[in-house]
Amino acid sequence: MTMTAPEFNGELTDLECRADLDSLQGLQQERRQLLREYAPLKALHGPFGKFDFKRKAMLEACKIRARMEMQQKGEKITESAVDALGHADPQYIAFVDEGIVAATRYIELDLAVTEIEERIRNREFSLLAFNAEAKLAR
Repeated sequence: MTMTAPEFNGELTDLECRADLDSLQGLQQERRQLLREYAPLKALHGPFGKFDFKRKAMLEACKIRARMEMQQKGEKITESAVDALGHADPQYIAFVDEGIVAATRYIELDLAVTEIEERIRNREFSLLAFNAEAKLAR
């Protein structure tokens, strides 16, 4: 069961207004929106990602197809020929190219999520400074 956070209505709390801070709810909503695309990309391309597993499975499927085609044509089947044909298969090349595009997008989203988390941390430090200044002003 997934819990959903309430939608951010764009309003700042009184404290956020007085301290001139970004809304915590707004920052969290930004992060949640990015996570819809970011999470599956991280599962594939992040630490312990599964892309290499999928790439190897695709390569093996291409090698099987190459082996079957060589057999149908009556060609001599060698592992080096099967390997070369598998790596040169247009479907395998397209799969790797798509993986590169997805890995690039993962890096972009990872940076965006990190920046939002930095803004949240900066907000916390700004609140501490604001509260300290408010105490000194009394």
